[in-house]
Amino acid sequence: MSIAGACALLDQEARDFIDRYDLGIQTLDLLVPSRADRRQSKHVKTHLCTNELPAGSFISLGHWMGGLDAYVCAPELAFVQAAHDGSAAEAIYAGYAMTSDYRLDNLAPGGVTSRDGGMRDGRLTTKELIAAYIEASPKVRGLAKAKALLAYVIEGSRSPRESGLCMFMSLPARYGGYALGKAELNKKAFIRDGLNDGRERKLRVLERTPDITLTAKAEVGLDKVRAGLLPEVLTALVDYDSDAIHDGSEKIHKDAERRNELQMLNGVAYFTVTTDQASDYEKLVRLCERIRRKLHRNKRPIFNKSMTEEQRYFALKRAETKRFKLWQTVIEAHRHW
Repeated sequence: MSIAGACALLDQEARDFIDRYDLGIQTLDLLVPSRADRRQSKHVKTHLCTNELPAGSFISLGHWMGGLDAYVCAPELAFVQAAHDGSAAEAIYAGYAMTSDYRLDNLAPGGVTSRDGGMRDGRLTTKELIAAYIEASPKVRGLAKAKALLAYVIEGSRSPRESGLCMFMSLPARYGGYALGKAELNKKAFIRDGLNDGRERKLRVLERTPDITLTAKAEVGLDKVRAGLLPEVLTALVDYDSDAIHDGSEKIHKDAERRNELQMLNGVAYFTVTTDQASDYEKLVRLCERIRRKLHRNKRPIFNKSMTEEQRYFALKRAETKRFKLWQTVIEAHRHW
């Protein structure tokens, strides 16, 4: 399909469109088919698109005004655009949101509510659908970058902050992440629990879902691995306890009970991230260092070539700058979550 015949709205028309659909933005980004159609104003920003696009690239919003119909980019095309126009962190973060189990809701605690999973309120898309769209789009710019970044998107996030924390802990150092290991979101854990009053033993299996599950091969203390004193693959569970939804005595009691239950898993370390820790870069780094040591991981970045002391100093400073920028982009910028 092509966008031949598409046009850019006038400034006031764009303002009316934003208000009608309650988009919560100031500027409307519009695709136009030729350079002559490009326009820039307070509420309009145009982007040139001359290539044909795969079927399903747009979703109809229906009749707008006059003889004009309105369409919005499908999530799959939006991810490709995010990868082309934004930074790696912004594109991956957008991918987390598009494949998430949450949506924004100003009336919900913390401004976020869970999707019900139904046809009208399920995930916007999946990694599989985005990958298929990329394969079907041989002429669209930014495909190689989109394909590379899609590998770092993890489905099933339940909040923007959860997405940011997972990215901060799991992305490679070249993107600013801590590279703590393979991450999974909201993976079920099964815990054998029981009571023994001396006469009978009652066993039950608890199902718990920590926010982030990190698994990694041990890199430090390999002599202990070879001696059988340390598992080859280590696991850490991380929960985010938001102030917005984890206050009050009942919530505090449930959180404490969940922590005690998860501590029963053999060979698994359990950590909690509070809103205060997530919102303070130095505190979050200290927590990630504790997780790193528990997973027996090497510090990142790892330099494979010889360096002078000065070169190493500046290389580490660059890596730290990337890490801080990632935190600013996906965590600090969204404090209210």
